[in-house]
Amino acid sequence: MSGWSEGYVADIPYALGFYRETVPSHIAFAAACVGRRFAADRGGKRVLELGFGMGLGFVIAAAANPGIQFEGVDFNPLHVAHARGLVEAADLGNIALREASFQEVAREAREGQHDVDLIVLHGILTWVSVEAQEAIVEIARKRLKPGGFLYVSYNAMPGWAPVLPMQRLMHENAKRAAARSDLQTTSGLDLLKALIGEGAGYFRANPSLEQRVEKMAGLDRSYLAHEYLNANWFIFHFADVAEMFGHAKLGFAGSATLIENIDALSLPEGARARIGAEQDPVFKETLRDIASNKQFRRDLFSRGAIPLTPPEHTEYLFGLRFAPTVARTRMNFKFPSPIGDLDGNPEIYGAVCDLLATKAASFGEIVALPAFKQGGINAALQAVTLLVHSGQVQAVPAGPAPEVKPAQRLNRVIVERMLQGRVYSFLAAPACGSGVQVQHSDLLMLAAVTAAKQDTPEGIAQSVAQTMQRLGINWMKDGKPITDAAARLAAITAEAAVFKAEKLPVWKRLGVV
Repeated sequence: MSGWSEGYVADIPYALGFYRETVPSHIAFAAACVGRRFAADRGGKRVLELGFGMGLGFVIAAAANPGIQFEGVDFNPLHVAHARGLVEAADLGNIALREASFQEVAREAREGQHDVDLIVLHGILTWVSVEAQEAIVEIARKRLKPGGFLYVSYNAMPGWAPVLPMQRLMHENAKRAAARSDLQTTSGLDLLKALIGEGAGYFRANPSLEQRVEKMAGLDRSYLAHEYLNANWFIFHFADVAEMFGHAKLGFAGSATLIENIDALSLPEGARARIGAEQDPVFKETLRDIASNKQFRRDLFSRGAIPLTPPEHTEYLFGLRFAPTVARTRMNFKFPSPIGDLDGNPEIYGAVCDLLATKAASFGEIVALPAFKQGGINAALQAVTLLVHSGQVQAVPAGPAPEVKPAQRLNRVIVERMLQGRVYSFLAAPACGSGVQVQHSDLLMLAAVTAAKQDTPEGIAQSVAQTMQRLGINWMKDGKPITDAAARLAAITAEAAVFKAEKLPVWKRLGVV
């Protein structure tokens, strides 16, 4: 690797992803859940993302929030070139991209500059050098506004503790394999499997690792290379991260993983009393991590965000709005949590979903449902929190409805690139200031509707089948390709009917198309 990479995997691109926890609307709701108000709701207009990877998520967030200025920094020219290509093709005017190191950005930042409302660091902290970490803190100290928030996600202790020797083994193996990083990853996986089969004591003492290796074998090699092969690999205790950002005058506010802010839904019952009684916020999070064997944290730190009083909190909550991201028929009330799946009361959650199926509803309208006559605000907030946590509902940005054209231009670019053989799995959804996950088949059908102007399931299916033939791909069912032409067309037609009846109407409401 060249010197500029500082030991970071730079010979292959990072995976294309979008992370809804990083967008302003989600962070505003997460802050509201813990009694804080995100400064951006009061007119803030600038987001800085440090280390945006290939930039898909960053560009989607900007396209879905055209009233906010987005500044992105990444030191990998391949990443910046890809992101800039999307920006220029979609003619997005609210994005500034820069190829630079964090150290360069920190040196150029001015004392008291305080020009950004939100700083986003997704998965970066784990893999950058100590010097880069210090630069990140310096950037936050100089540029984050009072009342602003910083989002940082990272691999955490104690959940990653058993994996440390395995990562080091993969890194050392990669140094001895003269190949591209994705091929080094394959070599490392082969070595791990061999050692497991040979009865290596490390794997016998940590039996969960065999299942981890099996799961890794099915993941994208580029993603795994960036996850496991970097020379810098820091697995943080929360206390260390809190101390780090304390030097920038930032204090812990809560988790962007919404369910983790509710002890009753995220901690073993026996540990709740001890953790609930702890007054020191840093030690409380340390106890939470031990109780849940935390592997990944999505922390929100704030620069002086004042807690809301109970009346202020109620007033603020009542002004929030929410919209579904899936059809009502697809909604379910089984919610993942650190302590296992939770089953929601169908009468309560069904009432919320019935309301949201008709419109983007305010929290006040949700609380007014008869289902919350007994539980009131707290029960309604928990219900909405779990629906957002599960990805079936998203918070809607405050203020007037955003302009949808920038997001729709980006979505057309994504569809056009899919028609040229490139695969993206997300589209911009401006009505909720976020993005929605899509399957390859969804993009094929969207192309049939928007580019080929097909309106019936049969017409959509014919267009999709022609596109797939041109791209040399096949329709899959239960993980196997359908080789018979008639059976393939019938399967596509059936899926097209579902797409037209369920997905497309939701996407239209969200401003995707």
